[in-house]
Amino acid sequence: MKKLCYGLLTLAILVGSAYAVAAGPGPGGPGGPGPEGLLNRLLSLKLSEAQKHDVAVVLKENRSAFEVAGKAMFEAFGAMHEVMRAEPGNEEKVRQASRRIGVAGEELAVLRGKVEAKVLAVLTPEQRKQWAEDDVPPPPKNKERFHAGGELVNEWVDAHAGSGK
Repeated sequence: MKKLCYGLLTLAILVGSAYAVAAGPGPGGPGGPGPEGLLNRLLSLKLSEAQKHDVAVVLKENRSAFEVAGKAMFEAFGAMHEVMRAEPGNEEKVRQASRRIGVAGEELAVLRGKVEAKVLAVLTPEQRKQWAEDDVPPPPKNKERFHAGGELVNEWVDAHAGSGK
C-alpha cells in the first residue's frame, strides 16, 4: 500500500509538472490543477483498492508520454523566449515559434483528455460526478489582473505618448 501511495505521488508530480508547463505562469490555467490538485482530487474520491490500482496503471502507462509532451512544451516556450530575446521583429520566426507552442499544447491537451477518459472509466457514477464538480475553473482574478495590467500600460502610454496617436 505504501509503495502504491509513493508511486501515485511521484506520478502525480510528473503529470502535474506537465500540466504546469502547459498552463504557463500563474496557478491553474488551461493545463489543470498541478500535482497537488491532481493528487487531492484522486484522494478525495475515496477510491477502492482495485480502483487505485487501475488508475495507477493508467497513469503509469502514460508517464513517459507526459514527460515527452511536457519537455516538448518546455522547449517550445524556450524557443519562443529565445526568438523574442534575439529577434522580436522577425515576424516569420515569431510565428514559427508560436506554432510550435500551439502544437505542443495541443498534444499535451489531447494526451490529458485521453488519460482523463481512461481514469473516468474506472470511476463510479458518483465519483465521476464529484470529479466534474471538483474541476473548478481558474479564478476570475487572473482575468481581472490581466485587464488591470493592460489598463496600467494604457495609462503609461497615454501619459508619455503625448496628445497625438
